[in-house]
Amino acid sequence: MLADIFGITGVIAGSSWGFLKDRRAILAVQAFATVMFGIHYGLLGAWSGAAMCVMTLVQAASSLPRERNKVTTVLFWSTVPMIALLTILTWNGLASAGAAFGMAMATLGRWQTDTFKLRGFFVLCSLGWGTHNMTVGSPFGLASDTMCLVSNLWRLRGELGVRRIRDEAAIPALPGMAAQA
Repeated sequence: MLADIFGITGVIAGSSWGFLKDRRAILAVQAFATVMFGIHYGLLGAWSGAAMCVMTLVQAASSLPRERNKVTTVLFWSTVPMIALLTILTWNGLASAGAAFGMAMATLGRWQTDTFKLRGFFVLCSLGWGTHNMTVGSPFGLASDTMCLVSNLWRLRGELGVRRIRDEAAIPALPGMAAQA
């Protein structure tokens, strides 16, 4: 029952960030969802998932500043060997592999300053976490993964349209038009 409460709260937060436009807002809402899912996974005994949630919080905290500096960069990338170590220490087969892959894709996504690239990595991330959540029996995690996948695909579709319009506007209709302008 308690695991369900944290899972539901995680779903609500985890399902909403994909629709946000601002990078910092995305990271802040992800951090809140991560706390909820970390507790949820711990209550389920899904220790790889819970451990990856701790690494997510470290990454989110170091990714929030708009300008990167040496401290935040070292803090962020120090999570990579910790992800590997925690995966080994909490190994539970496919569940751990899914969480580790999801976390690796999330790591690459969080490092992006371009939300289009961020979303692309989070599409892949949701597939890894989906594997984890199916394996450990977390319908709440799976619901969040599905919403993450759908919302990011939706936003990627919209961003592709905007980029296409912007790129078409920058290309002259006739080759000689660029020289005359």
